[in-house]
Parts: sequence; structure tokens; C-alpha cells
Amino acid sequence: MSAFTRAMVPVVALGVGTWLGLGRPDARTAFAATARVVSTAATAARGTSFLRRLEGRPGGVEEAQGPAPPPLERDPKTVDASALPDPPRPWPELNPDDRAQRAWLLAEGPAHGPLDGHRLVTFTFDDGPLPETAPTVLRLLDQHHVRAAFFFIGEYLEGSGARAAEARLWARRIAEAGHYVGNHTLHHKPLTALSHAQALVEIDESAAAIERATGKRPWLFRPPYGDLDPWLEGALRDRGLELTLWSIDVEDMKRDDPDAIAQSLEQQLLYRQGGIVLLHDVHWPSVKALNRLLKWLDATKWDPSRPDRLGWDIVDLGEYLRQTSAHPQPYDTREELDRAREGLDEAGEDRRAK
Repeated sequence: MSAFTRAMVPVVALGVGTWLGLGRPDARTAFAATARVVSTAATAARGTSFLRRLEGRPGGVEEAQGPAPPPLERDPKTVDASALPDPPRPWPELNPDDRAQRAWLLAEGPAHGPLDGHRLVTFTFDDGPLPETAPTVLRLLDQHHVRAAFFFIGEYLEGSGARAAEARLWARRIAEAGHYVGNHTLHHKPLTALSHAQALVEIDESAAAIERATGKRPWLFRPPYGDLDPWLEGALRDRGLELTLWSIDVEDMKRDDPDAIAQSLEQQLLYRQGGIVLLHDVHWPSVKALNRLLKWLDATKWDPSRPDRLGWDIVDLGEYLRQTSAHPQPYDTREELDRAREGLDEAGEDRRAK
């Protein structure tokens, strides 16, 4: 009998017990029990997962080279996080229902007045941790005093092999460096293409893997491809998760030219007047583009003594959302905001033509 079949026996027993008069559970209890059993069955059937190979040859960024990373320490897989309190949320609750439409608008950041040149940028990274790139990414962020948000894939943190141990180590080091850590599901599958039970496994087992590695339960959540539906929004809300999307995306995983990636990021930031940047720290061209973009942002930094002059201010996700709360966009959706931007661009083209 397979591990999955053995684990599914309690589900069958639950149904049989109902018809034999053992007491019919209410719908919520039955669903929760079934989801737990399916989660256990999926884990047993899957066995030891592996870290899939990603394209890109290991290599550093010339300007970011530093001392070799310290030797591996104890495997943090055994961190006991059960007694640790959940961290307080460092920003107002702007999307209590975890609505995707609202999250997309919030990702656009605060509104700006005509004489306000202060533009906010915050960095988020998906699909890690990858031991080859993590040391360079951390050095770059430290050099520029940037606090970012990392959304981990849970399967990379599972298993007893050396590769998984390294991934857990770098997950812990990212968290200890003060960066936000979020959940990006167990296997990076589109959640709306899965059954409800499978989607919950993707969310919950990834959260457990991240908690074992870092000692903290992640409360930030980013779905693969931004793919959600109303049922999943409710599942995130029930778990107290903060849906975190993005506004700057140049599809960096599909590109291999760091200069072109960096240039596209600059263009999007100028057009959208700042934003939440999405990059993939597992992709070497993206890491090199990050280095170039950080230098450009530093060279055009916002000057508080000249508040009307356009300048960039790199902030963490908490400050970005606090400013968004203080200066909300006067639109209900991101689509309305985009239409307004297109109108402003056309007016600007007309003025320049005249």
C-alpha cells in the first residue's frame, strides 16, 4: 500500500462513520479534517523534494565582491518556533479582506502632488532562497542600506540533503539581516489551477517549512503569477496573511542582459512614479541588474531640501505602505489609475510638441 493510500484511509473512515451513526461533523470540521489528511498524504507521497536547477552560471557582481561567506553553521531545520510570538505588523491594515484588486492598487504607492518630487521605491524578491546568489544579494542590499522583502518557495527548504540545509541556512540569514520574509507557496504552482485542498497544502506546508528554517511564521504572502480567486482571498484572510503584490515587473527571468533589465526597470519607475519592484534573486542577470539599478537610484536620490525636484527614496515595505495610507490614490482600481497616467502622458506629449 502506498504512503498516499495509507494516509487517505482516515478520509474514507470519516465518511463511513457518518453513515454508521458515529455523529455527522459540521461542514467546517469535516473540511478541516480532510484538508489535514490530504496535506499529510501529499507530503508522504512526495517524499524528499529537491531544489530545481535554475539557469545562470554562478558568478558575482564585480563591484559587490566581498569576503567568502562563512562556513555552514548548524542546520536551522530544528529551530523551535512554537513559543515565538507573531511579529507585529509595521503598517496599517489597508486590505483587511485580502482583495487582489485592492492589493494591486496599493502596490502603486502613494499619490503625488504637482510640487512633490518624492518618489518611493521598495524591493521584493521571489523564488529563493538560492545559495549561489544569496550572498551577493545580501551584500548589495547591505551596501545600499536597503531592507527588502523575500518570498520563499517552501520546497527548497525541505529535505535532509546538503542542498536543502544550505537553502535553510540562507533563509535564516536573510531573516536575521532584518529583511521581511514571505510565503510564495510550496511548489510555485498557479493556485487557481489546483483543487481547494491542494491550494491549502501549497500555502500551509510552505509556511511551515519557512517557519522551521527561520524561526518565524511568515505572514506576508505572494501567490505565483499574482493568481487568485475569491475563494483563495478568503483562505488568506482566514489565515491572517497579508497579500503583497507588485507594480514594477520587467519579466526579468525571461531576460539575460543585465543592462537591458536595469534600463527597463528605470523606465517603469519613471512612468509609474515609483513602486514595488519585483525581481528574482535566483537569476544572475537580475542580480547584476539590481546592482546597476541601486547605483542609479543613489545617483538620483531625493533631496529633502528641494522637495519639488524629482528624486528616489528607497524604503522598506512597511514605510511604503504607511506613506500609501497617508496619501492614498484617488482611484478605486489600478486600471483607473493607468488611464489617468495615459492621459497625463498624452497631455505632456502635446505640450512638448507645441
